[in-house]
Amino acid sequence: MELNFFSSWLNDLLTPQAFHDYCTDGLCVEANDKVTKIVTGVSFRDRLIDAAIEEGADCIIVHHPNGFWKGEDRVLVGKFGERMRRLMQHGISLYGYHLPLDGHPEIGNNALIAKAMNLSNLQGFLPEGEKFVGWIGEFAQPKTHEEFFAQAETVFPHGIQNRLMFGSKTIRKVAICSGSGASGIEEAISLGADAFITGEIKEAVPIACEELGFNLINCGHHRTEVFGVRALAEKIQEELKIPAKFVDLDNPV
Repeated sequence: MELNFFSSWLNDLLTPQAFHDYCTDGLCVEANDKVTKIVTGVSFRDRLIDAAIEEGADCIIVHHPNGFWKGEDRVLVGKFGERMRRLMQHGISLYGYHLPLDGHPEIGNNALIAKAMNLSNLQGFLPEGEKFVGWIGEFAQPKTHEEFFAQAETVFPHGIQNRLMFGSKTIRKVAICSGSGASGIEEAISLGADAFITGEIKEAVPIACEELGFNLINCGHHRTEVFGVRALAEKIQEELKIPAKFVDLDNPV
């Protein structure tokens, strides 16, 4: 497939122009004019380039386009220059989609976590531009804390890293924002959420949960963001018939 056509297909699907993001969304490195085999992963890193070379891929798609965050100088020296050189030498183009792969209603991280948690009546929250990043949904029946933990542990096999349970003793409405998404706590509370699922937390989050009387669990930044890039690989294979493989290089943070 022509790279230009593939870029248009991805941008039509993920609508990066609708999000106010803080990195490059879309094509970051053009190292080939064709796309014949794809590797997806959470973060751009050496081992993902290794995997793409081993698979014979000519395209990588990531959620975290490390090296292409706003404020990074992108000078082709050091580790960044080495990675760019390897991509060019092996003809591997690179795409990054950050917030678009958090907020997408079908293959986004948060919508897929909500689906796996068996939540219904979904609504968006945490607007970032024209669209929302997070999602809020409801259990069919309220759950105890232990039932909520058990459900989360089926979704996140590595388990729950922190359990900050200062709120309601039963949980019906759950807010979800993967990665480092706990900045949405107060908005989630205003929308009636009983609990929040996120990836990683900052030092102030346990204090906020305690003082606001709220429930929150975090399950790992990387581990809450495998869903979108995995689903994207499946969608590419199904709709475009291009071989695509999700490579999970675990990161405990």
